[in-house]
Amino acid sequence: MKHLILGTAGHIDHGKTTLIQKLTGADTDRLAEEQERGISIDLGFTSFELEDEGIELGIIDVPGHEKFVKNMLAGAGGIDLALLVVAADEGFMPQTEEHLNILELLGVEEGVVALTKVDTVEEEWLELVKEDTKDNLAGTFLEEAALVPVSGVTGTGIEKLIAELTEIAKGMEPKNQDDNVYYPLDRSFSIDGFGTVVTGTLMAGKLQEGDKGIIYPQQEEVEVKNLHVHGEAVEEAVAGQRVGTNLADVDVDDISRGDILAEPHTLDSTTLMDVKLELLPDAPLSLEQNERLRIHLGAKEVFGRISILNKETIYPGEEAYVQLRLEESMVAYYNQPFVIRRYSPVVTVGGGRVLLPRCGKHKRFNSELLSKLQIQEEGSDLERIEVVIQDYKQTVKPKDLMIEIGLTVDEIKDKCVKLVEKNKIFKFTTGQQVSYLHYNVYSRLKDQVVEALKEYHRQYHLRWGRAKEEVRSQLQFELSKQEYDQFLSSLEEEGVIEIKKADIKLTEHEIKLTEQEEELKNRIEDEFRNNSFMPPTLPELQQKFEVEEELIEDLFDLLVCKGRLKRINAEIYLHYETLNEARERLKDFLADNGEITLAEYRDLLDSSRKYTLPLLNYFDQQGVTKRVGDKRILAE
Repeated sequence: MKHLILGTAGHIDHGKTTLIQKLTGADTDRLAEEQERGISIDLGFTSFELEDEGIELGIIDVPGHEKFVKNMLAGAGGIDLALLVVAADEGFMPQTEEHLNILELLGVEEGVVALTKVDTVEEEWLELVKEDTKDNLAGTFLEEAALVPVSGVTGTGIEKLIAELTEIAKGMEPKNQDDNVYYPLDRSFSIDGFGTVVTGTLMAGKLQEGDKGIIYPQQEEVEVKNLHVHGEAVEEAVAGQRVGTNLADVDVDDISRGDILAEPHTLDSTTLMDVKLELLPDAPLSLEQNERLRIHLGAKEVFGRISILNKETIYPGEEAYVQLRLEESMVAYYNQPFVIRRYSPVVTVGGGRVLLPRCGKHKRFNSELLSKLQIQEEGSDLERIEVVIQDYKQTVKPKDLMIEIGLTVDEIKDKCVKLVEKNKIFKFTTGQQVSYLHYNVYSRLKDQVVEALKEYHRQYHLRWGRAKEEVRSQLQFELSKQEYDQFLSSLEEEGVIEIKKADIKLTEHEIKLTEQEEELKNRIEDEFRNNSFMPPTLPELQQKFEVEEELIEDLFDLLVCKGRLKRINAEIYLHYETLNEARERLKDFLADNGEITLAEYRDLLDSSRKYTLPLLNYFDQQGVTKRVGDKRILAE
């Protein structure tokens, strides 16, 4: 079944609730004060099925009084199609116009106009009201909408109204049931024996009993205990339905109207967001820099100030890029509609769309920022993904982009494949996870690596290279160890660097010795060659030669790097010729005798236990020999 939300709109006492009662048989005025005063104060909810078409219309009945527009806005965010109600005895009124403006600002595109109370007026008057209504609807999304005369008392026109609603609903796409859960809450209360209950329109995804979720912006963990859809207990609720949810692990006092129930890690709270704002043509006043406003996003209202990014003043009918600086945290997503009302007097003056749901503070009239916002507003998905990735201070995972881009993880992955092919972004793979880096950032990181190595090579010209992790610690960007290794491998493929185990160097770097350094290096090598099976240690070399210890160490490392000296253990190194001789003597002895003891090998080399035991262990590790008890034999 297709699930859609129908929302009423219109001036106070124009018969919205009576009309809904006639359509559904349900009275949406649930508060005692509403029933006593005969006006709607808060949101009312019911539903009816278009059975022959397999469509269920959930209905949100909003209050019409100007004092309760805040409540109207709380329900309007989930509306798929509108039922604008105009009383035939009064015609188009101030709240009719304000509600219509709000629906337009929220992006509602389909609807029907009901001319109510036709049983109370003459035909001639009704025709005048029709013409006036059409004039007021000119240029709006309801300009071509059907105008249906109805009476909530006699039932006149009800069948025609249902037919018009059915025709529109048949052509509408339902909300996405396969997306992540997005469930704005417009009511919360407590029921004895059950605990906390919340209601709202499930805007995306599916909810099931036992699901874990997060209440945003406070990031409170909750569990779904029970679900109700229009008074019926269900095991699963889907996008497009009005849902009542019994929650565990949260107190009713910790939930406010406008909070969002969503899956973990899919949303983020913010007090800063960049938007495109439109001031209504009939707004009473212009908007000035840093003006305090009421900001309605989803079902939530918060106070905040505006920083106008590309103008000094926004005049009625104009648009501008604006940063909303909120006084408390909210949750937003890309392209989400919002409405603004003046702080005082409280009147709707404009609205717009969220371009960047989370951002830092900006300076005004920044051309780079304005270009980015224009891409967010008008660019393709590829352009928007690229520009968002470019601003991240660490690598970006597809799920990190959902809020700013407004696509699913799979859609983002597909787009990123194309950006990788175009060399716009660089892809990292860690197990089953992928992350991305913009190539501008990649180039900056490459420059940082090159500069760090150049400086190191200048300072330590005798050393082959520098420890990878030392270079990583100097980068002005956060890369995990796995990402860093992939980044270095890419630089090696480019021919920029060479990698040797834990060290890296610039490809162009070559070790060049002065005459004095060359002479000292040869003397060090001679020490190992001449002392063959009882070689010197590094501290002994540093003590023997009256030069800087660091120079001895560098030349020693150079001999190791070039393979002239071979590491036996942490303290003992042999000249490669000596090591070869030690290996051949050992193999010859074993070929003749079959086995050898430590003492026999010591005598064979005319050395000491200090050197021969590590040497035998070394040959064991190299697969030359195998230890059996206290003897060695040739390994097979």
